[in-house]
This record gives sequence, C-alpha cells and structure tokens, in this order.
Amino acid sequence: MVLKTQGGARCLAVIATALLAGGAAPASVGAQGGAALVVAQAVAVSALDPAGSSGRPVSPAESEAAFLIYDGLVRFTDEMSIVPELAASWSVDPDGRAWTFKIRRGVTFQDGTPLTAQAVVATLDRVINPATNTSNRTLWDPIASVSALDAATVRVLTKEPYGTLLNTLAQGSALIASPAAVERWGAEYRLHPVGTGPYAVDRWDLGTQLDLVPHRQFWDGRPGFDRIVLRTVPDPATRVAVLQSGQAQVAEGIPTESVDALRRAPGVTVIVRPALRTFGMGINLNRPALQDIRVRQALNYAVNKQLLVQALFQGNAAVLRSPLALRTSGYADVAAWPYDPPKARMLLETAGWKPAPPIGVRVKDGRSLQITLLTPQGAFPHDVEIVETLADYLRNVGFEPHFTYVEPAALPDHLLVPPDQSTWDLAFFGFGPSNGDGGDHLDALYRSNPDRQHRPRAWNFTWYSNPLVDAWLAEGTRAVDPRVRDAVYAKVERQVWTDAPYLWLYADSVVVATRGAQGVEVLPIALTILKHAHP
Repeated sequence: MVLKTQGGARCLAVIATALLAGGAAPASVGAQGGAALVVAQAVAVSALDPAGSSGRPVSPAESEAAFLIYDGLVRFTDEMSIVPELAASWSVDPDGRAWTFKIRRGVTFQDGTPLTAQAVVATLDRVINPATNTSNRTLWDPIASVSALDAATVRVLTKEPYGTLLNTLAQGSALIASPAAVERWGAEYRLHPVGTGPYAVDRWDLGTQLDLVPHRQFWDGRPGFDRIVLRTVPDPATRVAVLQSGQAQVAEGIPTESVDALRRAPGVTVIVRPALRTFGMGINLNRPALQDIRVRQALNYAVNKQLLVQALFQGNAAVLRSPLALRTSGYADVAAWPYDPPKARMLLETAGWKPAPPIGVRVKDGRSLQITLLTPQGAFPHDVEIVETLADYLRNVGFEPHFTYVEPAALPDHLLVPPDQSTWDLAFFGFGPSNGDGGDHLDALYRSNPDRQHRPRAWNFTWYSNPLVDAWLAEGTRAVDPRVRDAVYAKVERQVWTDAPYLWLYADSVVVATRGAQGVEVLPIALTILKHAHP
C-alpha cells in the first residue's frame, strides 16, 4: 500500500479543477485496464480503524470506505433488515444476555491470516474498551465480555438483556479487523486497515483520494470492480458535474435542488432514501433564560418549519413530529409544533419578556433576549442558510439573534465540552442512530450526563436531564421484546417532546446519484454501501 499526505484544501481545489477540465482518466478504465468505480464523496477519508482510535467521530465517508475493506458478523440490508455476514448463524439464551455466534469458516484477512473466533474476540475487545474506543459508548457499554468457546464460536455476554445487540454488531464500529495488522501497526493502524472485505487499500493520498483493489481471496465471490476510487469532492456542484461528465459513477450528498435535473439526465439514476437523521437547534439548558420551558416552547412556535422544508428541500425532507425520524425503530407520532407567532409572543410575555421599543427586542430585568446561534459551515445541507432563516423568524417574536460560524470539523469541539465552557445558546445539529435503533438515538441525546465537570457522555450537549426519561431509557434497553421496547420509548418521545430541549426542525433524505453502476445500496442511516456494486 502507498500512503501519501496531501496539502489540504488547496489540493482539493486543484483536484476539482482538474476533474472539470477533463484531467482525470476515464472512470470506466482502471489502472490495469479493468472496470473501475469512481465515487465522488463530500468529505475526505482520513482514518479507517473501526474501533475509533483516531479519537473523533467517524464521518459517513470513512464508514463507506470501511464497509468496502471490512466485514462484520452481521450486516444491514438497504431496508435495515439484519442478515448474516461473517457469522453463519447465532442464538440467544432465554435470559437475553448470552449470545452465541458461529463464525464462517474459510475466510481470510487481506494480510493472509485466517478469520477465527479469537480474531473476532480481539476486535470486539478493542471496541468494548473505553480506553481504545471513545466513540459510540452507548452501543458498547451494555456488553460485559466476549469470549471464544472454540476456533469457530464466539460468545457475547451483556450486563443486562440487550435487545438491540444485533443492531450494534451491524454498525460500523463492529467491523472485524486483522489482529495481526493491529499488533503490527499499533497506534498507526488507522492508516493501515486490514479486513476480510472485498477490497483492500492500494494507494491512499490522505485528504484527497483512496484507491482500493480487489481482495483476491474474498470469501463471497469475485468483487464487482477491478478498482474503486473514493475521491474527495467537497463542492456539491462539482460532484454533480463529475457525475454528469462520466468522470464518476457515484456521487454522494446530491443537493436537493439538483434532483429533478439529474433525473432527466440520460443514464443517471437518482436514489432518494428518507433518512433516520433528525435536525434541529439544540438548546443550551445551562442558560437561565432557556431553562424556562415557555421560552423553549416559544422558539418552536416561532418558526414556519413546513415552509422552510419545502423551500430548501423541495419535498425531500419531512417536518418532525417526534424526536425520532419516521422510519426509526421505536418511532411514535407525537405531534407537530405548529407555526403560531402570536402564541410564541404570548408565551414570552407570560415568561416576563416584554418588547422594548423601538426595535421590539424583548427585555426582562434589564437584560435583552439575546441568543447566540452556532452553525457549522457546510457540515449539513443548507446549514448556514437554515440558521440565518431561523434568525429572521426569531426576530419576529422578539429575540435578538447573533451568529457563531464554525468549520465542520470543529463542531464537536464546540458542543462536547463541560457546561461552563459552552459559548452558544442554540446549536444547529443533525443526528441519526448509526445502528438504526431509536433507543440508541434517544439515549445518546437525552439520557442525563453523569456529571458537570466533564464533556457530555454521548451527544447530550444541551444538558437535558429528566429522571423519568432516564428510568424509561434504562427499561427500554433491557427489553428484549420489541413491542415492550417500543411502548417504553414512546413514553420517552412524548416527554422529551413536551420538555422541548430542541427547536425541532426536520428529518432529511439521503440523495445519491449513479451512472453506470448497479448494486449500489443506500441505507437510511446516511450510508452508501458499495461492496456489492458492479458495472
């Protein structure tokens, strides 16, 4: 494998220019003259260790690359059903705590070492260990231990019944890595990934392009392409252009305003999949003014969410009616927050915030109703445009909004801090459960943080806390029967919706366009799976 570092944004701009100028080789021709698949991704692939040793959240682009290099014990279909992969079969004991997996025989890692139960245990031990894996703790903390019963049998023991274990094992951090490669490379393993998947790393220009070639001993048949090139193309318009010109066969993160034109383009297929990712403005509950539920309710009544969604997403998003997106497991339809500016103003009046002439900003006890809106620039579709539009709605009912803009990579550094270090009042954020489970979504955002001296335990950066919600979340995690779990989570959704720790907005869609590529799977967890793709 060839590993190179590149010059960041300037290099990306040069590559985009070269693509549009026709500087790339035809995408249908690989390095040795075979069929190649070029994928235009929005974000660079900069680490490929499933255990998250890079110490930061894994991007969708990195997950998509990882699913080409690695396999898991089980996997999701594009409809989020769970099917076998490296586990040929499994069973669970009646107590719901002990799970036994039979490992597929005759599977080889890309470094030539065999897949065994011991290799699976080594991978899962790394991801269970919080010293190794600081991400996805809500998924892995319920597991007590993993052991090899023999060379082809793995037992997973959970601390309590854990009904969504299979969802967790289908998620990206559960992909199985070569223990020999992990030992060889140590802390640098994230740059030298080795799995059992259909493709292996051939060349990696960090920050710009990742080239993959077939794993010739792949256990599930010959891979569909002789080369896959994952190319970083940050600008959405450029991604559309390279697809239309035939220089890429897959383009991700297609802007909704380009969907209709691409659908009319010869040879182009547009895949629109309603996603499990919800968007809103997280409300900083450490701020005295925002601790008043009437102020938080006023925020939700002040915004015409339906008009916002229609104008920006042309029907490819849906206004939220619950803290979860519609197709998430455990979803309960609670209600929409209607657009009602008079009610928003009444709530603010009742809370003691009175309009002060001449500009109408509300004041209370000599303080104006100022709020700082934090938005990333380009982390999510239309993020800046959405937040600046929200500011107009909030001014209309008496808030005085100000803005803080951050680069996408810096967003977690502003959110995941102790409460006395936060510098914002409302923060634009999108979250979806990477394991497809609504319970994980609710747990990550709404379970109380254990203390106020450290960063949030997962993504509860609003510092929301409700003992009833905590108890229900624990009950739902223990429930093995999906019907029981869904009923418990419905109570969580109704309570959180009433407490309003967010200005809730919408659930988006994943939009991917293809040209001359078949077998591309788009999952509602905002993930494009290419391991079964072929010309």
